[in-house]
Amino acid sequence: MKYIKYIMVCVMVFLLAGCQSNEHNQVEVKMKSEEELKKIANTYTYDDYKRVFDDVISEAEGLEKNEKLNKWIIRILAAEKLSYQTDLTEDQVVQLAEKAMKEDNVWKSIAQEEYGISATEKEVDTYIQTGPDTSDLPQHRAFADALALSLKELNHEFDYDIYEKEVMWLKLVPQLKKKYDSTDNNTLVEEYEEEVKKQVH
Repeated sequence: MKYIKYIMVCVMVFLLAGCQSNEHNQVEVKMKSEEELKKIANTYTYDDYKRVFDDVISEAEGLEKNEKLNKWIIRILAAEKLSYQTDLTEDQVVQLAEKAMKEDNVWKSIAQEEYGISATEKEVDTYIQTGPDTSDLPQHRAFADALALSLKELNHEFDYDIYEKEVMWLKLVPQLKKKYDSTDNNTLVEEYEEEVKKQVH
């Protein structure tokens, strides 16, 4: 499977945001153990994920009406229920969502302005069609159903930004390999995230 498993995509997109702090508040996020995460991945059924995502959507509706921020709130709440040991307050959820959204914008801005990297709608749609659109992952289908969307609507509309980022990353990697003299993907991710951190205020 070429594309990253759905929930892990969401977790990785904003995981670092949960571990960072700003001048006034610090939100420390503790992850569930590797054993707990594996258990969820190996035992959760469509119905289990559907119950989680139904709760997430319900909670998110009471927190924020702004559509863009609401999307990130949903992702934070999903990560909290499936991956975080930490129980977040409503204020912390909103804070992490705002930070994750800002970091995502900076991530793409650096790619475009400093590396000349972009992704056309056709490139992203093709990437989605050959991967996520063929998904039979229970969490993927459950998330779409919880949002009352088809799988294609989820992929090409709600989560389009995630896959746009993945396409951009594939283009970024060759340049980052040269810049940081490394072929290790984890190293490249860490180095680029450091670039992002320096520009997030």
